[in-house]
Amino acid sequence: MALRSCPECRKKISETVIICPRCGFSFQEANLEIYRQKLEQQRLHNQEINRKSIKIHLFWLFIFSLVIGIAGWLTS
Repeated sequence: MALRSCPECRKKISETVIICPRCGFSFQEANLEIYRQKLEQQRLHNQEINRKSIKIHLFWLFIFSLVIGIAGWLTS
């Protein structure tokens, strides 16, 4: 008996089942396509959040470098 992981609850279940007995996730092709679309939307959302996070980190790195540079210039 081959096992696969349920994408919802991450438990190992038989490959022959159509519905996960633990969480009720349906493995019918239409439902799997909806699940794939949700995963793609979440991936794009996370990608956008990462872009914004990088911009914020670069801004604070610039401010920190500027403060360190000014402090070094004032003490010398």
